[in-house]
Amino acid sequence: MYCQKVYSNLKRIGGQKVNFNKIYKKIGVAVITFSMVASVVTPFQVSGAKAPKLNKKNVTVYVGETATVKIKNGAKKAKVTWKVSNKKLVKLNKKTQKLAKISGVKAGKAKLTAKYVYGKVKKKLTCKVTVKDNDTTVTPEPQGATPTPSAAITENPAPTADPTAEPTEVPKEWVSTWGTAEEKCDTTANAMPQLPLADSTVRQMIKVTTSSDKMRIKLSNQYGRSDVVIKSLHVAKQVEADKSTIDTDTDTVVTVEGYEDFVIPAGQKIVTDEIDFSVEALDLVAITAYFESAPTNNVTGHRGARATTYQVAGNHVSDETFSSPKTTTSWFFLADVSLLMPQGSKAVVCFGDSITDGYGTDADYLGKKPNSYTRWGDYFAKRLQENEGTKNISVINEGIGANSMMGAYPTDAGKDRFERDLLEHDNVGYCIVLFGVNDLNKLGNTNKYNELKPEYEKMVKLAHENDIKIYAAPILPFGTSDYYSDASEQVRTMLNNWMRSEESGFDGIIDFESALADPANPKNIKYEYTKDDGLHPYEGYSVMADAIDLTMFETK
Repeated sequence: MYCQKVYSNLKRIGGQKVNFNKIYKKIGVAVITFSMVASVVTPFQVSGAKAPKLNKKNVTVYVGETATVKIKNGAKKAKVTWKVSNKKLVKLNKKTQKLAKISGVKAGKAKLTAKYVYGKVKKKLTCKVTVKDNDTTVTPEPQGATPTPSAAITENPAPTADPTAEPTEVPKEWVSTWGTAEEKCDTTANAMPQLPLADSTVRQMIKVTTSSDKMRIKLSNQYGRSDVVIKSLHVAKQVEADKSTIDTDTDTVVTVEGYEDFVIPAGQKIVTDEIDFSVEALDLVAITAYFESAPTNNVTGHRGARATTYQVAGNHVSDETFSSPKTTTSWFFLADVSLLMPQGSKAVVCFGDSITDGYGTDADYLGKKPNSYTRWGDYFAKRLQENEGTKNISVINEGIGANSMMGAYPTDAGKDRFERDLLEHDNVGYCIVLFGVNDLNKLGNTNKYNELKPEYEKMVKLAHENDIKIYAAPILPFGTSDYYSDASEQVRTMLNNWMRSEESGFDGIIDFESALADPANPKNIKYEYTKDDGLHPYEGYSVMADAIDLTMFETK
C-alpha cells in the first residue's frame, strides 16, 4: 500500500497526470539501470539485515490487564497491520508500526497477528495469547474486628451510576456481508469481459446479506501478472435486479488511502477506505469501476456470478443507465464487501462446488435467467434475516463450479483454496462445507476415501484454530448421474458416515442429504429437484435452505 500511495502521488506531480512513457524514452538507459539496481536489492539482502519477528511468541494476560508485543528488526517504512483472532477475548488497545498493546477481556486463547509489508517482503507474524481470570478470592475479616468504612451498611445506598448518563454505544467491527471465491476467468471464454477493460466502465451487481451504514470493499488481482489501474470506483443502489440502472441519489465515490484513482498490484489484494453508504439486508448494490488498464489474461474474478455484469467503453461510472452495454455473468476483481456491524455479528462461509455456486439458476436450457438470486445460500440468507436471533449473521458464497478437493480445475484445488476462502473475510464465525462430489466421478475402487478424509480433517483443524465453528453437509446422492459407480457410492457413504461421527471433529451436521434424497431410493436425488443430470438440485435449493437449523447460528 505504501508503494501504491507513492505511485498515486507521482501521478499527481504539479496537479497533472504525468506521461511516464515519454519520460522513459528520454531517460532510457538510466531508468533501466536504476530499475535493475532497485530490483535486485531487498531489505534482507542488505548486509547485516535481519528478518522481522515478534519479541514474544506467547503471552499471558489477565482479564482487565494489558500486555505489549513489539516487532524486532522492522524497517522504518514498513506497513504493519495488527489483528486479534477473537475480539471477545482480547482487545487491541493500541497499534503502531512497532508495537501492539492488548488487554484481556475474557478467559480463553486467541492469536495476535502482525501483517508486515515492506517492498516485496511480506510476513505474517503470530503471537499466541492466553487470557486468564483474575484471582477474586476474598480474605475474610477476623472475628471481632471493627468493620471498615467500606463494609458499613446503610439503609439507602447511593446509586452507583448516574441515571441521566447516556447509554454506552455498542462496539462495532467489520463483518463480511458478501464475498466470492476468486478464480481465473480465462478458463471460460464467455466469462471474460466482452470489451477490453482498458478505458471501459464495468458495473457489477451484488446482494448484501446484512444491514449497516458503513461499507468497505476488498479487491483482488491475485492471478494477474500486471497491475490493475482504476481511475474511478463508485457504489450505488441497483434499481432493478436485471437492469444496469442505479439510484443516482445513492451514487457514492469509493477511495483508497484518500485517492479516487488507485492501483491493485499484480498478485495482490487491497481494501478500500470506509464508505458512508447505508444498506439494508438483501439490498442490491452496483459497484462501478472505470479502468485505465488491467491484465488481458489471468484475470481474477468469478465465472459463476449468476448476476449480470455490464460494460461500456469510456468513463460512465455515474451514469444512471448504460446504453447498449456488453454483458457477461462474471465478477471481476471483487473479493469481499464488509459492513461495520455491532460486535458479536458473524459471517457464514459456504464452501463448495457448483451446487453451492448455484448451477442451474441461470441456465437458458432450463428456461432460467440470471439475477434470480436463488442459490441455496441466497435462500439461507433470507431465512437468517427473517429470524430475530440471526439478523446479525451474513452469508458468504465460496462455491466454484467443477471444483474438486484434489484437482486444480478450474484454478485451485479445494484443499489449496480453503484457507484463503475461509480467512480472507472479516469476522467469520461459521463455515458450512458441502464439497467432494467432483472427486467421486466414476471411481473404480474406494482408495479415494483415504485421500479425502485427511483433507476434511485439515479443514476442521484450520477452522478450530481460528475460533470458527465448522459444519459438515454430507455429500448429496447422485445415483442417476453420469458420476455414479458402485465404488463412488461406497466412498460417498463412507465419507458421510465419518462426517456424522464424533471422530470427524465437525461441530454439527447440515443435513441436505436427507432433505433431497428420494425415500424410495436414497442413492438418488428426488427427480423433482434435478430433472436432467441427477447431480445438481437446482429445483431444490430452497429445500436445502429450509433444512438448516438456524439455532446453530444464533449468537448467545
